[in-house]
Amino acid sequence: MHKRTRLMKIRYLWQQRRNFMAMVVGDFTQNYLASYLGFAWAIIGPVVMLAVMSTVFQFGLKVQSVNATGTPFVAWLTCGMIPWLYFAEGLTSGASAVSSYGFLVRKAMFRISLLPGIRMASTGIVHLCLMAFFMAVLLYYKVTPSLYWLQWFYYVAAMYFFLLGVAWLTSSISVFVPDVAGVLGIITSIGFWATPVFWNPGMLPPRFHWVFTLNPAYYLVQGYRDTFLEHRWLWDRPLIDHLVFLSWLLIAIGLGALTFKRLRPHFADVL
Repeated sequence: MHKRTRLMKIRYLWQQRRNFMAMVVGDFTQNYLASYLGFAWAIIGPVVMLAVMSTVFQFGLKVQSVNATGTPFVAWLTCGMIPWLYFAEGLTSGASAVSSYGFLVRKAMFRISLLPGIRMASTGIVHLCLMAFFMAVLLYYKVTPSLYWLQWFYYVAAMYFFLLGVAWLTSSISVFVPDVAGVLGIITSIGFWATPVFWNPGMLPPRFHWVFTLNPAYYLVQGYRDTFLEHRWLWDRPLIDHLVFLSWLLIAIGLGALTFKRLRPHFADVL
């Protein structure tokens, strides 16, 4: 019975793929194309931030490379910032995935559990554009493509599904507790400094490296750097890194799906 129900859900998702993509485009348009500069704001902000930080570290602190292989700091910083921006934006914007579509919640024919996935995919469009910018940075520093780059599909999928699970949890709770968005904003602010996005994890003594293992954002940021700069395969990373992130992923999806299912019948009463 459970297997049949699962197959029916998969069949429904496949049948709704065009509607899903149409809503992703609509969500993207609503969030990024409503102002005069529109989507440019989503690119200008991160690029300006990268330019300022690169200038400060390169010319102010005289940082030219971050490892023994001589990886340029600008490439290293960009490679860490881009996945972090998707991670942080996914956490914060996912909380409003249901409340911002109150008119759909009242439609019995629409599966509202798709809304967090739509929001994560919409945010992913910005991520893809920033990845194109990153490719230009790598080209400038004469970093050539390699087979290692194929690992990007794994890391971006892992990030999407982790954020999806968190969005199921936060979007369902924020319908009743709007302060969730503010809490997530504080978490991402702390997480930016706690995750080695612009500083080298080697700055901490080895006895504290277990802190990185517990941080799902570090797993993804380091994965991007392994893929594009360090040329390290997935299986070359410590097994504990994969196991801890997989645990976070299963907790996020399991707890998020359960919470969403339990609270969904009450959404229409509040929205």
